[in-house]
Amino acid sequence: MSERSELVLDRPDPLADVLSMAAVRPALPARLTAGGEWAVRFGGSHPKVITVTAGSCWLLPEGSAPVFLAAGGCYLVGRDAAYVTASTPDVTPVEARSVFTGTDGHAGSTSDPSPAGTVLVGATLDFADPAAAVLLEDLGSSIRITDPDTALSSTLRLLAFETTGRPGGGAMREHLTQILSLHVLRALLGAGAQPAWLAGFRDPAIGAALAAMHRRPAFGWTVARLAAEARLSRTVFATRFKALVGLSPMDYLLHRRISGATRELAEGRTVASVAARWGYGSESAFSAAFKRVTGVSPASSRTR
Repeated sequence: MSERSELVLDRPDPLADVLSMAAVRPALPARLTAGGEWAVRFGGSHPKVITVTAGSCWLLPEGSAPVFLAAGGCYLVGRDAAYVTASTPDVTPVEARSVFTGTDGHAGSTSDPSPAGTVLVGATLDFADPAAAVLLEDLGSSIRITDPDTALSSTLRLLAFETTGRPGGGAMREHLTQILSLHVLRALLGAGAQPAWLAGFRDPAIGAALAAMHRRPAFGWTVARLAAEARLSRTVFATRFKALVGLSPMDYLLHRRISGATRELAEGRTVASVAARWGYGSESAFSAAFKRVTGVSPASSRTR
């Protein structure tokens, strides 16, 4: 019989743990180069972060006032938000799918290829961690404009430099996407974004339960045990947790475990060792939970 060890994370700040676990799928950078009179319309999907690396443009979110962006400016586009980028607000836009070609994410919409043209670089963010995902989910279809941010802009430039044809490009994109996602989350929190789950960390009772889950994610937590950490009755705790965090306590714990397990599988750990480390008594129980959250088996996520 194998010895089972409980995973304990030495993180005094659960919010820092959320940010560190904000895993994203590696982004394929997209570059739009434009000159003269131009306008391109983008439909909604996952949240996107975009920077103007040269020239300037107008951002026209559907249902909102136009915003002028100079070089170095960054903007975050919420999930399902449609928007237009243009040289001037009165140009009739073409659809993005008619502009972007190939599989490397790069495209040109260039009526004037002079150095005075505009260059935009963007990347899609697809978060795996539930708290980080909820943060961007709270954006809904809105557009959040950030002040020019050197870190965001520089990271996007580096990401765009790593095309599919460069040696090690995939690994570089994976790490740069992680850095980019952390910059985005910090920028949102620093700008006063108030996602629903953040209220959970700020609530003394629910915050205590969240800290316990993040420090000991592999422990055999139950709603009753977490309620004891919060010093609330089971019913009051469960109701308040769901209202503040947006997930039930056990669903939050499930996603927290699977997020961490996914990272360890990608590092090459065996399914059996990961299952034990994250609190599952058997591979079959772990596999069922993993597939419920991710839609795929643990073995398919493991780097061999």
